[in-house]
Amino acid sequence: MDPTESRTKRRREIAVADVGVDRISQLPDDLQILILSSLSTKEAFKTSLLAKKLQNSWAKLPDVNLDFDEFLPEDSGDDKKLLKLHAEKFKKFGDRILNNPDKLRNLEKLKLAWVEGDTYPTPAFKWLDTVAKQNLKFLSVHIYSESDFRVPDSIFSCESLEEMELNLEDEIIAPSQESVHLPHLKKLTLRSIFIEDGVMQKLSGLSALEEMVLFDCYLRTCEISSDTLKRLELNGYCNFHNKTGVNETDITISTPHLLYLEVLSCAKGTIKLNKMESLVKACIHYHEDSLFLTGLSNASELELMLAKSSVLEMKDVLKEETSKFPNLKTLKIGEWCMTDEFDVVDHFLSHARNLQKLTLLHCRQEYA
Repeated sequence: MDPTESRTKRRREIAVADVGVDRISQLPDDLQILILSSLSTKEAFKTSLLAKKLQNSWAKLPDVNLDFDEFLPEDSGDDKKLLKLHAEKFKKFGDRILNNPDKLRNLEKLKLAWVEGDTYPTPAFKWLDTVAKQNLKFLSVHIYSESDFRVPDSIFSCESLEEMELNLEDEIIAPSQESVHLPHLKKLTLRSIFIEDGVMQKLSGLSALEEMVLFDCYLRTCEISSDTLKRLELNGYCNFHNKTGVNETDITISTPHLLYLEVLSCAKGTIKLNKMESLVKACIHYHEDSLFLTGLSNASELELMLAKSSVLEMKDVLKEETSKFPNLKTLKIGEWCMTDEFDVVDHFLSHARNLQKLTLLHCRQEYA
């Protein structure tokens, strides 16, 4: 017999013998978990149905990503009936995942994204309340709701959480201050949220918090006070209680161990900086209040892109004896300081004796 025909015949015999053999289950557990972890939550769940042992490996995956967009066909458009149908499928899938006791026992990371319609309310409240009772370490929630959506208080007392991201598209977070207990939270990101001052004080004062980021949040009088915070970003905040229509927000920041501060806002109001002894770098963009400058005197790197209307006030602040920058080595400032006499630049050159690099930026685009 020809050697080639012999090999072909042997392969056929092996293939026939292998019918009904579950080779997937014969893979080592670590390899099964590695394969499933490379897939999305939806794909991993479907794949786990191929073999009983895969279901056990799937339950050991610590990450769950529930994204409503994954259940929508590309041509769904604004068809409400179709959206409702897929919303029901998504809800059943999420319930099946988060009602699995083995999955919950191993759950460490949850990402949840949902766009709620008027005909299909979100089950997110129930899901979040369920996972808050687990050993969750990372939570990311993006909810767009046409009705008022409320994050359950239990999330704010999840003792295992180390990082939390909430994007609620103009909703209010209003946990009772007694319920806020996040002893291991190191990073907090809040986006498009209405935040009462009492809640902000409680969140910023968390005992392990090192990084806080606020994007397009609505604040009023706001106090951020922390002995542990090292990085703070205030990006696009504004006032949501001012009945006069004037967008003013007064912020007090007391963070003795803060290393990095970033403020990006066109909001009116004041920023008062207290106890900034450890500050290394600060980036201030388009803020109209200049009184904060004296709180940045310990920084070694400054980036100041301010509104032109703040130049006169800035000059007065710089005349004070406290406006000295003994540690400043890198300074980047915008065209707001380019007056006829360049006195703002002159002040920095005179009071920053260790300055090594000065950058003057000219921007052609005008900001209102």
